[in-house]
Amino acid sequence: MTFKYLRHTFFLALITILASCTEIIDVDINSMQEQIVVEANIGLNEHATVWLSRTIKLDNAGAFPSVTGAKIKLTDSDGVSEILTETSWSGNYISTKMKGKAGRTYKIEVSTDNSTITSLSTIPNKVAIDSFKVTRSIYPGGGPSVNPSVPADFYEIKLKFTDPISEKNYYHMLLSVNDIAQTGNYIYDDRLTNGNQMESFLLIYNPLMKAGDLIQVEMRCVDKSVFDYFSSLRSAGGPGGSSPSNPYTNLRGSLLGYFSAHTVERKVFVVK
Repeated sequence: MTFKYLRHTFFLALITILASCTEIIDVDINSMQEQIVVEANIGLNEHATVWLSRTIKLDNAGAFPSVTGAKIKLTDSDGVSEILTETSWSGNYISTKMKGKAGRTYKIEVSTDNSTITSLSTIPNKVAIDSFKVTRSIYPGGGPSVNPSVPADFYEIKLKFTDPISEKNYYHMLLSVNDIAQTGNYIYDDRLTNGNQMESFLLIYNPLMKAGDLIQVEMRCVDKSVFDYFSSLRSAGGPGGSSPSNPYTNLRGSLLGYFSAHTVERKVFVVK
């Protein structure tokens, strides 16, 4: 999930609110307080990474400015802590010592000049991928092309995994092509499938894909707070919602963003 997707959701919600009004109302949208946007992750056996940016007024063109010079402290449930290092990429901070461990709860504290943001997240037990398959089709579910003049520009990605029966599980899938994140918010829980084999279906439409390109799927087991964030992000301001709003967040001190502690398993397919 990128900041670009977060910003798109924020603006979509605001536009929908304004467009749904039948009475002309003078809204001072530029008086809205600026917010720090946090995208923080720590994966199983991986270092933590944090991206910080700041919202801007709607009449300001350009990208959201990065937040530099912040102090970010990461602490685990065993009391081990580390101050994250700011990298050469503006707004990016990483841990260099601590790596994620299953069953550990992590606390993040983000301190800037005028605000403090905190969050807790726990890495659950890992659920392994049983099978991974990528097929090309002329349209979703349509199968491969039998006519050379009909392009097969859809790539169907299917993951199968067995949900443990003894615990509640939440899953988040990320999809990328040549390390570029693809749109889509793929989340699952086992409310109706506890203990069963589950299948995740992801789809790419890309007529520019060529031999040697890489399709990567990352499967994460997340805690409920992270699942709730991405679930609300999918519906915030979107079609069918009763009223647009900011998504749920597991942050305290900011309305935008999340902190995810999760397992990690990646599968890569090379286009032929």
